[in-house]
Amino acid sequence: MWRRWPPLVYLASVFAMLVVWHAIASFFPPSLLPGPIPVFERVGEIFVSGRFAVHMGATLLRVGAGFVLAFFVSIALGILMGINPIADRFFEPEIVVGLTVPSLAWSVIALMWFGISELAPIFTIFIVLQPLITVNVVQGTKALDHEVIEMAKAFRADRAMMIRDVVIPQLVPYLLAATRFGLSLAWKVAVIAELLGLSNGIGYMIHYSFGIFSMVDVFAWTIAFTLVMLALEYGVLKPVEARVTGWRRAVAF
Repeated sequence: MWRRWPPLVYLASVFAMLVVWHAIASFFPPSLLPGPIPVFERVGEIFVSGRFAVHMGATLLRVGAGFVLAFFVSIALGILMGINPIADRFFEPEIVVGLTVPSLAWSVIALMWFGISELAPIFTIFIVLQPLITVNVVQGTKALDHEVIEMAKAFRADRAMMIRDVVIPQLVPYLLAATRFGLSLAWKVAVIAELLGLSNGIGYMIHYSFGIFSMVDVFAWTIAFTLVMLALEYGVLKPVEARVTGWRRAVAF
């Protein structure tokens, strides 16, 4: 039954998580750990008031701008590093540095460089995501099936056909993995940047809730933000992945 109805598995997982949350919260005062009922009531109030749309819209714009910029730069750089050993060695130290420096440090640096502006979170998202996505694209480029490429050459496929029908289909799983991983990290980076110095966005509202010491509001804004991320994951990314990678077979043990 579980295999025939995958949504039941998700619902069972969510229900179990809520039960555990409610059970643990019963041992603590609401000011320290509120239960799911008051938190979701506050989530409803946040949605109805219209505040969530305003602040979530600001966060989405920052995440979208930083992610798109990092994604396309990383594709170009990753393919170059994957096919050119000299470029791979040349850019490798920069990639390692980018992977090493914490996102919090980049957020502080960006705020000191650009001040309290939209450039600070966008730059932070770009500089944090770019090395991570690049590594993924490099590995995908190096994993291309050269026998398929040689076969396409034997059938005299031109460059456009080679890219469209041979290279891109093999890179798509890596690009989708980079998209999901990059977006999951971009939300965290955006919230940190907003928390440190901006005047709107989800991170700002979480910081504001902390300032008035409202644990219910902290949980409510976090849950509301998480619901949107889950909707994006299961409503957009997973269906797209299933559609464009349907040719791959799952490994059964």
